[in-house]
Formats: sequence, C-alpha cells, structure tokens
Amino acid sequence: MKFLVQGKIMLGKTERSFNKEIEAPSENAARQTVFSLFGSVNGLTRKKVKIEKVEKTK
Repeated sequence: MKFLVQGKIMLGKTERSFNKEIEAPSENAARQTVFSLFGSVNGLTRKKVKIEKVEKTK
C-alpha cells in the first residue's frame, strides 16, 4: 500500500513542511520509514520530525 505522510521538520530554528509518499505494509510502518529517512538523510532525531497526517493513497 502507498501512504501520503504530511508533517513538519525542524532544521535548526526553521520549521519546514513536508509531504512524502511511502510504500509500506501499514500506517505505522510508513511513519517509521519517514523517521528513518529524515534521520539518515538530514541527521534529524525523531523529536525534530512531527508527523501530522498519514493517508492511504490509491
């Protein structure tokens, strides 16, 4: 299934919005994938990533 994950990240003192389309077996797995992506690419901890909405897409 595909999920659209929306939220905000803190980059220094700046807050930025994001939209990510993630392929995952469940909503929780999609959330964990987003945390993992931002951690590996941007070096962000989980508390700097705020997931506001997760929707199943077609």
